[in-house]
Amino acid sequence: MDKKVSAIPQPKTYGLLGNLPLIDKDKPTLSFIKIAEEYGPIFQIQTLSDTIIVVSGHELVAEVCDETRFDKSIEGALAKVRAFAGDGLFTSETHEPNWKKAHNILMPTFSQRAMKDYHAMMVDLAVQLVQKWARLNPNESVDVPEDMTRLTLDTIGLCGFNYRFNSFYRETPHPFITSMSRALDEAMHQLQRLDIEDKLMWRTKRQFQHDIQSMFSLVDNIIAERKSSGNQEESDLLSRMLNVQDPETGEKLDDENIRFQIITFLIAGHETTSGLLSFAIYFLLKNPDKLKKAYEEVDRVLTDPTPTYQQVMKLKYIRMILNESLRLWPTAPAFSLYAKEDTVIGGKYPIKKGEDRISVLIPQLHRDKDAWGDNVEEFQPERFEDLDKVPHHAYKPFGNGQRACIGMQFALHEATLVMGMLLQHFEFIDYQDYQLDVKQTLTLKPGDFKIRILPRNQTISHTTVLAPIEEKLKNHETKQQVQKTPSIIGADNLSLLVLYGSDTGVAEGIARELADTASLEGVQTEVVALNDRIGSLPKEGAVLIVTSSYNGKPPSNAGQFVQWLEELKPDELKGVQYAVFGCGDHNWASTYQRIPRYIDEQMAQKGATRFSTRGEADASGDFEEQLEQWKQSMWSDAMKAFGLELNKNIERERSTLSLQFVSRLGGSPLARTYEAVYASILENRELQSSSSERSTRHIEISLPEGATYQEGDHLGVLPINSEKNVNRILKRFRLNGKDQVILSASGRSVNHIPLDSPVSLYDLLSYSVEVQEAATRAQIREMVTFTACPPHKKELESLLEEGVYHEQILKKRMSMLDLLEKYEACEIRFERFLELLPALKPRYYSISSSPLVAQDRLSITVGIVNAPAWSGVGTYEGVASNYLAQRHNKDEIICFIRTPQSNFQLPENPETPIIMVGPGTGIAPFRGFLQARRVQKQKGMNLGQAHLYFGCRHPDKDYLYRTELENDERDGLLSLHTAFSRLEGSPKTYVQHLIKQDRINLISLLDNGAHLYICGDGSKMAPDVEDTLCQAYQEIHEVREQEARDWLDSLQDEGRYGKDVWAGI
Repeated sequence: MDKKVSAIPQPKTYGLLGNLPLIDKDKPTLSFIKIAEEYGPIFQIQTLSDTIIVVSGHELVAEVCDETRFDKSIEGALAKVRAFAGDGLFTSETHEPNWKKAHNILMPTFSQRAMKDYHAMMVDLAVQLVQKWARLNPNESVDVPEDMTRLTLDTIGLCGFNYRFNSFYRETPHPFITSMSRALDEAMHQLQRLDIEDKLMWRTKRQFQHDIQSMFSLVDNIIAERKSSGNQEESDLLSRMLNVQDPETGEKLDDENIRFQIITFLIAGHETTSGLLSFAIYFLLKNPDKLKKAYEEVDRVLTDPTPTYQQVMKLKYIRMILNESLRLWPTAPAFSLYAKEDTVIGGKYPIKKGEDRISVLIPQLHRDKDAWGDNVEEFQPERFEDLDKVPHHAYKPFGNGQRACIGMQFALHEATLVMGMLLQHFEFIDYQDYQLDVKQTLTLKPGDFKIRILPRNQTISHTTVLAPIEEKLKNHETKQQVQKTPSIIGADNLSLLVLYGSDTGVAEGIARELADTASLEGVQTEVVALNDRIGSLPKEGAVLIVTSSYNGKPPSNAGQFVQWLEELKPDELKGVQYAVFGCGDHNWASTYQRIPRYIDEQMAQKGATRFSTRGEADASGDFEEQLEQWKQSMWSDAMKAFGLELNKNIERERSTLSLQFVSRLGGSPLARTYEAVYASILENRELQSSSSERSTRHIEISLPEGATYQEGDHLGVLPINSEKNVNRILKRFRLNGKDQVILSASGRSVNHIPLDSPVSLYDLLSYSVEVQEAATRAQIREMVTFTACPPHKKELESLLEEGVYHEQILKKRMSMLDLLEKYEACEIRFERFLELLPALKPRYYSISSSPLVAQDRLSITVGIVNAPAWSGVGTYEGVASNYLAQRHNKDEIICFIRTPQSNFQLPENPETPIIMVGPGTGIAPFRGFLQARRVQKQKGMNLGQAHLYFGCRHPDKDYLYRTELENDERDGLLSLHTAFSRLEGSPKTYVQHLIKQDRINLISLLDNGAHLYICGDGSKMAPDVEDTLCQAYQEIHEVREQEARDWLDSLQDEGRYGKDVWAGI
């Protein structure tokens, strides 16, 4: 039975003016708050042009923030701002093409990890503010909002567009600020005027257009200067907008939209942050106990003249102060929504599709006593001590969902840094006993807020703060540029395009190495993903393609290219000269090298010329040697094909990486290839019993706002090398991990190593390179070169022999570090050692939860690798698994979500039968499947049969999630089949044995549309299960072995067989 609808409360109206007389045109948000206090969590207001439904109760807000029912609406002041912000990110509708395009292109530049790259520039400008305040006389006052506006405008200008407004060197605000402020005021006031009033105010309209043109002129000049400079090396917002294609459409942003985006960021990127800093200082002055705690934290953490990135991340209480300031006075006070369909909220309030404009009143939402308690008006930063306890949907200072503020991490990092530096150096004095007066344009800030300051340390001087910055600049200026004569004649006339298809980074790494090799010889090179060069393969120069397969399918950044290649007509690629190298693993025999082989064949069929035969390398074999042999052959073929000659008079330098010790601290930037984010650990518990000699951890992780996943997805984790291994390296090279260095490269791109900025040796070795991988032949050859001792040199040379290398290095997993410790006579330089190490790669874990249970968290199931080393020396500890095992609640990890290209998702129809095979930690994705099925059942859906084949050693030791699985079986979610390999008094039983017993039922299910999933070990378990199924099919249907194999392949082609198996490229 339908619930009775109720009218939405509304204050008294005043004829044609509606509720306008109740609203202060200069402070409309304060008027709305006053009305909300009288009328409650929902009311409607009639303006001159429309009716606004204002919502502030957290339960109602939770409903309207459901993105399946509601979306952002560009109404009111935002609609007026479109006059100068156009379809920028903030003022565009979600359905407008440029919103999604710009969002995709710019998201990586606003990740938490990207802040590390902006940090030095933020410090540069914060130092200018500190210097200004340090030079004031004791009786001079500080206009806090004005100085914060100068600072934050300069920061977004420099970090985003490499443009200096130099606001601290001006007597009056920059003309852009003047024009922007007037334009924002006018946009807000236009809402409160009658049409006839608006038409008569011709001077105001003329000033409005003048201000818009003034902003356009500045921004257009910024764009033109960057284009004319031809600088492709910048990695800021402007560079991405000019050069990066949307990965979904392949399109770039046009110049007009770039103009709108820049204006959007210049407004949103400084107005809100300056207000936040101003409110935070106000609240600290009015709460001396909180100010004292802030000083204590700053004195404990900021022990250097300028804060490092790591120190800012440790300013937890400062961040809590900022969060609480945003709770009481969110600087962006509202966001508007519309309903996608006719609906009802709160069980009784009707909302019409597309017609009713809903405004979430954030300051009142943040004062909802049902969510926050009775002390909502008190300034209590401790509310944010445990973010898990912050009421859901009751805190929205940055908006909601996919339309939330893209610059949230930028604003919070900048504000934390600035607040920390100001507290580090100054005492704040409220000499006027200031009473808060909230000023509103599009955003909120304290009006006419002035304070005085005193240096906390009387010896403070501009050189104290400036020295580290000047030293950094000096170090940059004195770096030597190494000039090199190419050793190949004619190379400078050749261009090389290297394309890659890679999910885990291995193929991409090889592609970049190939480009580096060519670039050192003077070849003009470009490296991009296959999907980024659809329709534009060059017919001059060479094209190299390096790609892997994922269960026989293209990597995620190569699928569109493969489809494009299929659709080409014969001879469309005539004139293109190419070669292909494939990465794979022979454990997946049926799909080994499928995509590299297919691309190679298709290129030839479509008219391209193969200048060198396809190469391939096997991850389960001698991958490095196979790659090395192909490279030698391919480069030789390339020289012949393109008429190049070796310059025999040139002796190549040994290393392209140089190292310089410095005295200041700096950061170690993480490559943004994976668009990784910070996420917090919520739970880390042991799954195996205390009697087990092994360990498996269940780890739950809090997702940052906006992150989403589905069952079957992977979590990529960027690990950190163990303290033990880092110290081994430092000891071997007699280095101090605390020493700061600046690394520079002469021609070679080593993009996994932080270049040209200070980084500690400890961080460098922790975050950048793999140190446990088996030594490559190239590494051993280098060690031979640097070893003078004849016996040691001879032993190292013997390791290069085919059989010896395989037995002594690959099988024993002897790393370069192991060899350096064994052969102390090797005198290889540290920077050459560093250059030879490969990039530290992400480790992928199958997600073991369902978003239907909790959208804002996920779990992974991690088997801990900790066993005697195959080399016979010490213990081998897996880099990522041990790193994760040692994380505690609230610790942060760097991670990202990937959807594998492997049919590993639940069927769309829940009635489709499923067969799941997942021994050990292979259970992970199926736990997510079962969670989803439980929710589906609770919603009344009919479920098809589900069979889970799980295996472990002993039911009382390593039976993962036993209670959950047995409950799932009891509740009818699955049929559970368990195999135990080390149960006393019973034969060893593996999952394939159970599958053989149930073969008639399983083949029948598969013949009738069931989906098959296998997760776990790909070297032994998965092939054995496939063999068992093929033998069963062969027996039941009386067909030959090849037909059975073809049947299994057809299941994969139909999307009914998904594999998620360990290892692979």
